[in-house]
Amino acid sequence: MTNGKSIADFLSRTMAIVSQMRTYGEKISNETIVAKVLRSLIPKFDHVVATIEEAKDLSILSVDELMGSFQAHEARINRSLERNKEKALQVKETTNNENNKRESIYLAGRGRSRGREGFWGEAIMK
Repeated sequence: MTNGKSIADFLSRTMAIVSQMRTYGEKISNETIVAKVLRSLIPKFDHVVATIEEAKDLSILSVDELMGSFQAHEARINRSLERNKEKALQVKETTNNENNKRESIYLAGRGRSRGREGFWGEAIMK
């Protein structure tokens, strides 16, 4: 598996290869497929592989169950990434708003009525 590919793409490609091998008469057990899939994943999934190896009996684990476990993990990762992006955008927006407030406070004393010669001073003098 390469970085940037989804687990669903990888597993569907793997199952297509297994299907072709079975068509040509190769005898491949589910246990062999599961073991090869677990070995060929990228390091991003190492902790999930370790959990599956510890918690589940690989001799009876089906490819569909394995696929479901990895897709659930990938969905959880994607949700986490989306939340982080939203938080980053919120922080950026808050920072921009604070900068605008600082500018308006800085410029508050400048304008039409500045100092003693403002509007009221002219009206009183006339």
